[in-house]
Amino acid sequence: MSMNIMITAERKITFKNKAGMRGAVTQIEFFNALQTPTEVTFKILHSADQVKTYIDWVLAECSQDEISPVYADDDIFEEGEPVGTEVWNSGKEHVENFKDWLAEVEYQGFTVKFEVT
Repeated sequence: MSMNIMITAERKITFKNKAGMRGAVTQIEFFNALQTPTEVTFKILHSADQVKTYIDWVLAECSQDEISPVYADDDIFEEGEPVGTEVWNSGKEHVENFKDWLAEVEYQGFTVKFEVT
């Protein structure tokens, strides 16, 4: 079983409950990171720039263009001839989602953490 990377964002929040008492908890948001081989996990953890190391690994290992046919809107069963093609790259899309998530959690005052699961 491999040791995988887990990427979280944490922040302390305070609140007032129904009784008017103040409380505090740690709020945690999880990023849906890709499964990493154990050696890659530890390379990311020990890196000076964990974000860059994770992104570089995703782009090197999981970034391949896939070409899919596109069918007409009224061809719901895709029985006719394709009207075009579409290029999709899951690695690049994952990296963009990761960058968007990072920007959002950092804007909201979270601290991003990389850990082993």
